[in-house]
Amino acid sequence: TPKADGELPPVPDVIVSDIRMPGKDGLELLSDIRSDEHLVEIPVVLLTAKGLTEDRIAGFKAGADAYLPKPFDPEELLTIIDNSIQRHETLSGGNVEVDDLKRDLDDIKFMLLERGGGGVGGGWVEATNVFLAPDEREVLELLCKGLMNREIAEELFTSTRRVEQHLTSMFRKTSTSNRTELVRWAISTGNVEV
Repeated sequence: TPKADGELPPVPDVIVSDIRMPGKDGLELLSDIRSDEHLVEIPVVLLTAKGLTEDRIAGFKAGADAYLPKPFDPEELLTIIDNSIQRHETLSGGNVEVDDLKRDLDDIKFMLLERGGGGVGGGWVEATNVFLAPDEREVLELLCKGLMNREIAEELFTSTRRVEQHLTSMFRKTSTSNRTELVRWAISTGNVEV
């Protein structure tokens, strides 16, 4: 809001907001910030007691630069703030254009797809004789989106134990030993899309 003399108040270097606030939640505030031409570029750090991946994704989709679940170490918050300010200064310094960043992102996506997920499969989808049951495929797709076992269980309306059983079965079938290897296998064999 302009001052009485018409001058705008100074713009902050960064905005730190809790998700839960009386009157307006942090995502609504973030939406207001991102639609204000004077504040749109200001880094925003959201603090929340919600740690689910889907909540973090909602925050990032709304335009958050960082998302920090509570409780957190104050040093971590200060580091995030410092890095956000530094990145904002770099990006607004004229030496990097948004179009350049978009082109770089497109190049990265192309390289990932061309190389089967960062080099897995040498750029080609590897043939596999592994058969995954429909339930296993659903778990695998959500795993590849970064969800944790509890979040996968909630999404599929099943128990965490059942998700663990599917993962164990897929580890055995694919000769992988952890979640990262399983995701790499899924991408390299074309079982999920990047």
